[in-house]
Amino acid sequence: MAYDNDQQEFPLPNNGENNKKSVALLPKYFRTQTNQKFLESTLDQMVQPGVAEKLNGFVGRKESKAFVADDSYISEISDNRENYQLEPSLVIKNELGNYTFRKDYIDYINQIANFGGNSQRQDSLNAQEYYAWNPNIDLDKITNFREYYWLPNGPQIVSIAGQSRGVQSTYTVDLFNNADNLAYIFSPDGQTQLPSITLYRGQTYTFEINSEEASSID
Repeated sequence: MAYDNDQQEFPLPNNGENNKKSVALLPKYFRTQTNQKFLESTLDQMVQPGVAEKLNGFVGRKESKAFVADDSYISEISDNRENYQLEPSLVIKNELGNYTFRKDYIDYINQIANFGGNSQRQDSLNAQEYYAWNPNIDLDKITNFREYYWLPNGPQIVSIAGQSRGVQSTYTVDLFNNADNLAYIFSPDGQTQLPSITLYRGQTYTFEINSEEASSID
C-alpha cells in the first residue's frame, strides 16, 4: 500500500531507552503526524516506564498522639488507606520461609464491602462480647507477694480477753452489816465483800444498789 511522505521511521524502543513511543508499534502507513500527536498526548503517557519519586512526609492516622498540626502527610487515594495503612496484617509462610499469603486490614474491610456488608461503622463491625471476672482475691498480695510473710499453716491463735461490744452487764449491790462495819457484796458472786471488779472500755454496766437509794452508772 502506498503512503504519504510524512510517514516517519520510529525504531522500536531498546531496553535502555526511557522515552517510549506507541506510534512505532503502528504499521508504517499509520505513522502520520496526526496520529503521532494524538498518541503522544494520550497513550504515550501511560506506557512510559515508572520513575521513582522521593517523598518526605508522614503516613498514618492524624488523630494519633504523635500528630502535630503542621506536619506534612502524604495523601492517599482513600480514607481507609490513609487511616489504616499501618494496621497489623496477616502473613502466611510455607515451610521454606516463602510468603504464600498476605492480607492487611484494608483488604479485610474491602472484602466485607464486596460481600455486601456495612463497612462504614467499623466500631460496630468489629464489636464482640466480653465478660468481666472478679476472682475475689487481694490484688496487693498478688502483685507485692514478696512484702508478706507466708506461713504454711497460718499464724498462731492470739487470745484476746474481754467482752464483745454492745453487751450490757448488770450488777446487784447489797449492803452487808458486819456488826462493826458495813460492806458491799456484788452479785454475780454474792460471796466476796468489797471485791475488785474489772471494767472494759466501751461496755455498759448497770449497778442496782439495794440500800436507801438505788442508782445506775454507765
